[in-house]
Amino acid sequence: MQDFEQLGAFYVGHRYDVERGAETSEPVLYDAKDLTTHAVAVGMTGSGKTGLGIGLIEEAVIDGIPILAIDPKADLGNLLLTFPALEAGDFRPWIDELEAARHGRTPDEHARWTADLWRSGLAGSGQDGARVGRFAAAVDRTI
Repeated sequence: MQDFEQLGAFYVGHRYDVERGAETSEPVLYDAKDLTTHAVAVGMTGSGKTGLGIGLIEEAVIDGIPILAIDPKADLGNLLLTFPALEAGDFRPWIDELEAARHGRTPDEHARWTADLWRSGLAGSGQDGARVGRFAAAVDRTI
C-alpha cells in the first residue's frame, strides 16, 4: 500500500488525468490548516457530499482532530462500520437478505462479495484494512 500518512495532510483520493480520462497513482493530499472550525457542503443529490464528509471526518480522526458531527439525516452512521480484517463474517450481520436474494446470492455469499468489494475498493485507492484499523482505534463513536 502507498504510504501517504502525514500529520495534517488529509488523503482525499488520487489525481484525475482529464486528458487520459483516468485516475493516476498520484495521491491528492489536502492541507488540514486550510480547514475552518465549521463546514457546509452544498450540491445536488448524489453529487458526493456525504462521501466527501465521511472522508474528511476519517482523515481528521486519524490525525487526532476531534469531530462532533450532527447528522439529522443519519447518513454518517456508516462510520461505525469499521472492519479492519475485511472478513465476510464482519459484514454478515449487516447484510440485507432481500438484497442478497435480488443478486442471486445467499446472505453468506453476499457478505463475502461485500468484503471483497470493500477490499478491492480500498486497494484501488491505495488503502487497506490497517488504515481502517487506524481510524477505528482513534475514535470513540456514539449514536
